[in-house]
Amino acid sequence: MTKKSISYVLMAFVLVLQIAVMPLQASAADTEKAPTWITPINYLALGDSLAAGVTPNNELGKGYTDFLAEELAKSEVLQASNKGFSYPGYKTDDVLKDFEMDVTKPIVGIGHSDKTATLHQSVKEAHLITLTIGANDVLPKFTFDDKGTPQFNSEELQAAIMKVGMNTQKILAKIYQLNPSAQVYIMGYYNPFPYLSPQNQPLVNQLVVMLNDAIKKGMTGTTAQFVDTSKKIAEDPYTYLPNPENIHLSQAGYKVVMEAFHKSLMENYSWFAKDTLTVTAKDETTVELNWKPVIDTGMISTYQIFNEDKMVGEVLSPVLSYEITDLEPNKEYHFSVQAVNQNGKKSMQNLTTNYTIDKGPTVMFTDITDHWAKDVIEMAAMKGIVSGYSDHTFRPEKSLTRAQATSIIVRALDLEPKSTKWTFTDLADYADSTKTDIQAAYDHGLVSGVNGHFMPNKPITRAQLALVLSRAYEVATGKPFTPTVAAPFTDIKKFSKDTQWAIAGLYQLNIATGDNGQFMPNQSTTRAHAAKMIVNSMEAIAQ
Repeated sequence: MTKKSISYVLMAFVLVLQIAVMPLQASAADTEKAPTWITPINYLALGDSLAAGVTPNNELGKGYTDFLAEELAKSEVLQASNKGFSYPGYKTDDVLKDFEMDVTKPIVGIGHSDKTATLHQSVKEAHLITLTIGANDVLPKFTFDDKGTPQFNSEELQAAIMKVGMNTQKILAKIYQLNPSAQVYIMGYYNPFPYLSPQNQPLVNQLVVMLNDAIKKGMTGTTAQFVDTSKKIAEDPYTYLPNPENIHLSQAGYKVVMEAFHKSLMENYSWFAKDTLTVTAKDETTVELNWKPVIDTGMISTYQIFNEDKMVGEVLSPVLSYEITDLEPNKEYHFSVQAVNQNGKKSMQNLTTNYTIDKGPTVMFTDITDHWAKDVIEMAAMKGIVSGYSDHTFRPEKSLTRAQATSIIVRALDLEPKSTKWTFTDLADYADSTKTDIQAAYDHGLVSGVNGHFMPNKPITRAQLALVLSRAYEVATGKPFTPTVAAPFTDIKKFSKDTQWAIAGLYQLNIATGDNGQFMPNQSTTRAHAAKMIVNSMEAIAQ
């Protein structure tokens, strides 16, 4: 490339064409529309020459925004489009200035009766907004010598790129201030100089990456979607950029960009209102689909239901539900609903959803099927209070140690230690997490030891657990539970007053009921009894 041709490329890219273009005309005859759940959208395009549609011959024609509007119209989801606020040569400052002035410009698009529109009102009315801006801020800082080698001032170039990011953020703020529900899609730029020598391509590609990264940074914290075009244009750059002296795309190139936007719209745009189609599992093999009616139900005849590509049922309007049977659990299915009017015309955008039926409840522990405490053990496990063993057993009659019981209660109450040193000297063989739990229990007054020993391996007796749970109630609620009557157990009279009141409290709260008038205070607490007492205590604390 010559210096003259490169200069022409740059000039073409930043050229501002003040051309009044008549709106594109909609088709003369309105044909019958397909049934739809989608309210037709208003599409507004903002940006530079790529949004305006400058051709490789530097003329104003169809750009990706026009092709996108046509595609949306063909799918019968477009109410109106306008690219009149997209101008060749526009920089980010120009877009911001248009917002500040609330400019009025000619409408260039389809579906409008007015000839002009104001920017603010257009943004407020738009459902979909595309934005293509930033290249003209950067490329003037990037020139070439006689050999086509890029020349630039690093500081100026970096400052320009940084400004693109900041101004993109400001533009989006303006858009969302006027229309918080607008769905915005921002175009990423491609390499505009495929005819440069191979040794210069890495630098140009790096510039494109830096520019796109700045745009993405400006999108941070918003719901805007970035649309990558660089890879697609790079697949066939000489077809998409046929004029070595011009950086604008051919019709084929603009269509590729349109396809990238359309793909992103299909994946990310909120076409349907929330809960338009829902799926509910009836059992392990059956689901029920429920959907909302199409917008205009006057001519609707039936709704067809599909499982993958196979139609599995059809219901007459106004029925809005259908059961699908003979499904497999833990397998993902793709369901869809299609509306058909009385003339046989089918909806073009069908309701779709993916759904997996969860397998029915499995046996949580293999050794509690007929155990009296099965329900409370499973409840304790689901709450994370207790856990089983690696062989899927719970071992309900196994004794609970003092260390195990303490850890369970501390974790259930989410207690943290108040000190950084271990109080007990007989915990050396235990994990730090267990030491921390025991220290937290000691610091909060739940447990005490003997001469600096906690005796962690000893089974915790039913009386000891009752006392710990009574203290846990006071720690959690900030006040002790004072029972109004003594416990009816005949085998606790030799215990301290605190222990007797603790047992009485558990009895009154229906946490521990004993057996035939006996509490069996000296017996070790089984894992089953501990699960019941701890679950019931946590429920009492939560009330």
